[in-house]
Amino acid sequence: MKISLKILTSVAVLTSAGQALAENQPLTCWYNDHADFTSADSAASDATVGAVTKYGSGDKTYNYTISARDGNACPIQLPLSSLTAVTVALVSQDEGSCGNETVADAGSGPVSGSVTVARATEESSTAGIRIVGLSPNTSYRVLLKCGRQLGTLRTDDKGNGGRTFDFPNSAAANVYAFEIAPEGDKPGTKLQSLSFRK
Repeated sequence: MKISLKILTSVAVLTSAGQALAENQPLTCWYNDHADFTSADSAASDATVGAVTKYGSGDKTYNYTISARDGNACPIQLPLSSLTAVTVALVSQDEGSCGNETVADAGSGPVSGSVTVARATEESSTAGIRIVGLSPNTSYRVLLKCGRQLGTLRTDDKGNGGRTFDFPNSAAANVYAFEIAPEGDKPGTKLQSLSFRK
């Protein structure tokens, strides 16, 4: 089965990049009419985590509310057709089970990135990978754990990168997770996502 890949052409870097907040909080991620991330700010008190809301135009065409320590967890692109999505943190850890049930975000280290999953159709979903502050100009393999390799993404000269990958829903177990590993798999360089549930 062929997996389609979409290369993200722009990565917005927040002024808060690398700043770790003590705990997760509701954040609003803003997107333009090309589905590219433009900014992040504190969510309104009535915002629902996971909801996508169509808004106005320009850099604030629509928004997506997540729970995270800072805007580095916002997906750098979110399909315009999305109504809901789920975002989880990427944690520096070499190993984990197929579903990464024991992987946790302790809230003490810098944000290394995130994985956002949005259901595209009854048969497929889209995983948006965002990595921040890793090794510059390095290729990373993206794996749906115990399922398949989805492809690779490459960081820029600041160690940031992102890409979306479509995958069949049937390839994911009821509890599933992702692993991001640099070419060569040196110890201490892999990222594990927190768990997703179907």
